[in-house]
Amino acid sequence: MGTEQFIENNVVRNRAQLGYTDSVYIRRCRAGRGFGIVDVMLLPLRGPHRVVLIEAKRSSSVDAASKVIGQMLLYYAGTLHFGLRGLGHLRQFATAKAASARSTKPKLLKTLTGGITPPEAAWKEMRMGRKLMPKQIAMYIALDAEPGPGLKSTLTVLKSEHELSIGVVSVLARDHIQVWRPA
Repeated sequence: MGTEQFIENNVVRNRAQLGYTDSVYIRRCRAGRGFGIVDVMLLPLRGPHRVVLIEAKRSSSVDAASKVIGQMLLYYAGTLHFGLRGLGHLRQFATAKAASARSTKPKLLKTLTGGITPPEAAWKEMRMGRKLMPKQIAMYIALDAEPGPGLKSTLTVLKSEHELSIGVVSVLARDHIQVWRPA
């Protein structure tokens, strides 16, 4: 089908189908110092989730399922370090610098915190305040196909055994997405 950017564009455009109509977002957002860069980070204004992590993968990649689960867990771990002050910086950046936030250029912690340097100081700032709780973070793997049985089984175990809020968004065509979440 399309590129990862095509997948991301359709997820962002149709985020209301995920239940995040009012969310602002940042593309290529650093998930903390040493935790990688998530494709799309939604920041809902209300509801149970404060942060929604979305990683896009083309299903034609042989190891797409195993790679993306590892990436998501790394981003999740980084996001658990965020404090409320860090979340405020992310919202401020996504709102005040919307064009930059929506670009596909990776965002440095310096950019996300409004210019704080060096990187260690910016990361310290992102961790300030009450920490996000696991239930406040949702994750979605965005694919250009329906999820296979192995991926569904793995995500079901992560949900049932570890209470992770994780699902799959299938981008089947332009503005045609399907959402799957473990029961």
